[in-house]
Amino acid sequence: MNEDYLWDRSGEQDKEIMHLEGVLGQLRWQGSWQPTTASNIPPWAQRKLLWTAAAAILLIGIAATVFLHEVRTKNSVTSWRLSLAGGKEKVVRAGQVIETAKATHGVMESEFIGEVHIDPNSRLRVLSARDDEHRLALDHGTIRALIWAPPTSFIVDTPSAHAVDLGCQYTLRVAKNGAGLLTVETGWVAFQWHDVESFIPAGAACITRQGSGPGTPYFLNAPATMTAALDQFDATGSDDALKTVLSGARPRDGLTLWHLLGRTHGEQRVEVLNRFVTLVNLPSDVSRRNILAGDRKSMDAAWDALQLGDTSWWREWKRRW
Repeated sequence: MNEDYLWDRSGEQDKEIMHLEGVLGQLRWQGSWQPTTASNIPPWAQRKLLWTAAAAILLIGIAATVFLHEVRTKNSVTSWRLSLAGGKEKVVRAGQVIETAKATHGVMESEFIGEVHIDPNSRLRVLSARDDEHRLALDHGTIRALIWAPPTSFIVDTPSAHAVDLGCQYTLRVAKNGAGLLTVETGWVAFQWHDVESFIPAGAACITRQGSGPGTPYFLNAPATMTAALDQFDATGSDDALKTVLSGARPRDGLTLWHLLGRTHGEQRVEVLNRFVTLVNLPSDVSRRNILAGDRKSMDAAWDALQLGDTSWWREWKRRW
């Protein structure tokens, strides 16, 4: 066969090609076609078509996003392994909900992150499991976490605060009304809700309430009258409760007073600072006026005077959550 015939029909004719052309020729379009232009469509119809097309594109985009999210969530196997009531370990997936019955204890373990013990009557959700963040949500119940992952990479959400691990071991309890209690055994935990933050070292605890976030941290061996008054002050802002807290504070309770400096105003802040400087050896170059004004550098210097760790350490990690 001469290939020139296929290009411009100038070459030698081929019987098979001619036969194929005859068959296909019977199927060719015999009518005429006139494209529809905007001028052929009424303005109201044009607008309707545009809105319909835009809505269709939006719905397709939303559906695709939801579908991809569900697929990734359901199929994302994490490094966690879960054992319930001492049974066989099973893989844990992102998006999984873990609920323990009245007499069932659970253990989640990961060689890269740590281990989390789940008490009976608890509901825990696995929100994400990325290289830089492993996030759980404790809806209610109790967990006990021992974490060896890098600081800030393990976070537990509660209805009233986020617990950000800074390399530690802690117990977190959440009631069904959303209130919680965080107790730190080793290391540090940051308790955060919007602009409210509490930094809790080993041997200290912090209450959190739904709607107001974490309260003021306190050491577990603080006087009972002081901690009871602190709880009352966090809930009500009572002047009498604050006076009881300040009168019962020991030098170690400078941790509590430092947090109160950032949560009081006016005369209450002056009272807190007056008590703080009697308990903590504040550097001579730190101005009381600047502390009362909430100056960050002065507040950091006041924190460093507590000798609980340099602020540069936790401020560096704070940038990551």
